[in-house]
Amino acid sequence: TGVQTCALPISLAAMMSETGIIGFVGGVDAPPIRRFEMGYIGGAEYINSNIKVISTFVGSFGDPGKGKESALSMYAQNADIVFQVAGKTGEGVLEAAKEVGKFAIGVDQDQDYIAPGNVLTSMVKRVDVAMYDFIKALMNDSLSPGIHTYGLKEDGVGLSEMKYTKDIIPGEYLETIEELRKQIISGEITVPDAFNQ
Repeated sequence: TGVQTCALPISLAAMMSETGIIGFVGGVDAPPIRRFEMGYIGGAEYINSNIKVISTFVGSFGDPGKGKESALSMYAQNADIVFQVAGKTGEGVLEAAKEVGKFAIGVDQDQDYIAPGNVLTSMVKRVDVAMYDFIKALMNDSLSPGIHTYGLKEDGVGLSEMKYTKDIIPGEYLETIEELRKQIISGEITVPDAFNQ
């Protein structure tokens, strides 16, 4: 699920933040976006209990101008990394990161190329994995009804390859992220989820 993998880039953000302040820009204030926010805050606080998270919901998934304005406001408040879960609005967040020379985190797909060097990582949904499993089950006549959840264990979510930033991330941070991934999969770590409150 998205909430699981949110914890990974945000744990990385908490480690990489030099100011101890990070931001979250959501498209609309709705339960699925709240899930991202909770995973974000949970991942950050797991690394640094004193970290400050600034959150806002823009009210639109289609307004890059508002996304940029929100991110610039957060950077002005000393946030040095902003995670966007805002569709087209989020492109404005990535633009703001590039403009001020700070980091943003992409969502849903690998968005690192949009602002190379300013997108720390992206939270990637592996829809290809889910579709492959669905088609395989359909062809084998083994498709079962109901909701099928794809989290870290199922390789349904993950981080981008960080093509433009991996070389500036300390190796021990990457090792910590991998260890957190394993602990979330094993159930040793439970990521906070707005749907389970």
